[in-house]
Amino acid sequence: MDHKIFAMTVGIAENWRPSGIMPCIRSDAERDEPVPYIVWCIETPDGPVVVDTAYHPDYVPAEWAQGNQFREPAQLLGELGMRPEDVATVIVTHFHVDHFTGFDFFPKANFVIQKDEYDFWTGPMMRFDYLNNLIRPKVRPALQRLVDDGRVTLVDGDHQLVPGVELLKAGGHTPGSQMVAVETARGKAVLCGDIAYTYRNLRERIPVGWYFNLPDSVVALDRALETASSPELSFPNHDPEIMQGKRVIRVA
Repeated sequence: MDHKIFAMTVGIAENWRPSGIMPCIRSDAERDEPVPYIVWCIETPDGPVVVDTAYHPDYVPAEWAQGNQFREPAQLLGELGMRPEDVATVIVTHFHVDHFTGFDFFPKANFVIQKDEYDFWTGPMMRFDYLNNLIRPKVRPALQRLVDDGRVTLVDGDHQLVPGVELLKAGGHTPGSQMVAVETARGKAVLCGDIAYTYRNLRERIPVGWYFNLPDSVVALDRALETASSPELSFPNHDPEIMQGKRVIRVA
């Protein structure tokens, strides 16, 4: 089953790399590169599957909502001839704000989340302010509404979503981070989520600078590369090289 994969940039940050979140970035040229916030659309015979929600202005800090050259997913999907209402499934790679605060953009979608990710961000570790504050205040109540409405599916480990689309439990970056393996005409591709921010993470096996479990992060990088049919089919989540200066592009 060959599926098509499209990358869509919802926003572009100009100051993320200088903050130090990218590991082993030393040259001024690399520090000055913009960082795209990418969501993915997998075109399947049964309709589009979106990977991550992007960020929603109502749920993120004001500087995000007002800047970053933001475009709503509806506008980006429109360039593919799709509407958010057409999206029945959204895969959530992890709960960080640029990946999972845009659930309101997808009014009919079911959200597929690793159980470990859900349990961590709603569990007893949230008694610690530092961890609890990583989830924006409005997100947890909104998540509970999605659960109450039957719009959240929890999976535990690797899981075939549909033929040719498989969820790969990774951990590492967050307790329940997951990657997505997709059969395409070019071969099997892997959408890494934030297991890899940039191609350099993959090419040099350098884990990202923000991690929950460093060994799991290192293992996940290897798994992404071993699962993909070729190295160029392992896609990080924040590398401008992916987009080639465009806001929507087919990558596989």
